[in-house]
Amino acid sequence: MSNYFNRLPNLEYPSLLKTRRGSSDTIRVKNLFRRAKIREDLFANIHEFNKYSIVGDDRPDTVSEEIYGTPDLDWVILMSNNIIDVKNEWPMTQYDLNTYLNEKYTQQQLVDIHHYETVLFKDEKGRLIVPSGQVVDEDWSLEYFDGTHLRDTDSNLAGRPVRSVSFFEYEIKKNDKKRSINILKRDVLTMFMKDFNRIMKYDKSSQYVDKKLKKTENIRLK
Repeated sequence: MSNYFNRLPNLEYPSLLKTRRGSSDTIRVKNLFRRAKIREDLFANIHEFNKYSIVGDDRPDTVSEEIYGTPDLDWVILMSNNIIDVKNEWPMTQYDLNTYLNEKYTQQQLVDIHHYETVLFKDEKGRLIVPSGQVVDEDWSLEYFDGTHLRDTDSNLAGRPVRSVSFFEYEIKKNDKKRSINILKRDVLTMFMKDFNRIMKYDKSSQYVDKKLKKTENIRLK
């Protein structure tokens, strides 16, 4: 993330320390409140992104290394997916996942049923009747018309299209859902970087020093 913070503009902030002549020292700090995001027109155009599946314990910097040839654009990976809280929005490593499960559940709780969901079900002609993955009650069933007769999913010879999902499976699936991310294409990256650098520059104002620096006042609470 150092590449990101180096691109942030600075603030010249008055210090509470006083010099011998009575004037205040100043310190330069990064303006962390200066934020940017992917342009809405880019987000709306799926052709500007590639789908990518995070494998194993990949981190934003390792994904950046693989895609862009440098780990320094990890922040671009995060911004391309509106990820702010990496700890909760990026998939956990296997070690962190195991630690999380052991701290949150007992071994018995992990095998207990979290919920029930549908299994893919088609009629004899291959027509979709029930999609998979819909959360339902344990005794859920569905009546459908096969073109000739009214039938019920409970009469399915292969078994009811409902399965139980344990707490363990639920947590694994929840973590795995985070593995599918968007990657900004390399040919769009240059335009994105130009936009980002432009946004990080200050416009002229009463606090303006230069494009990368402006002064601010130290507000003292009474």
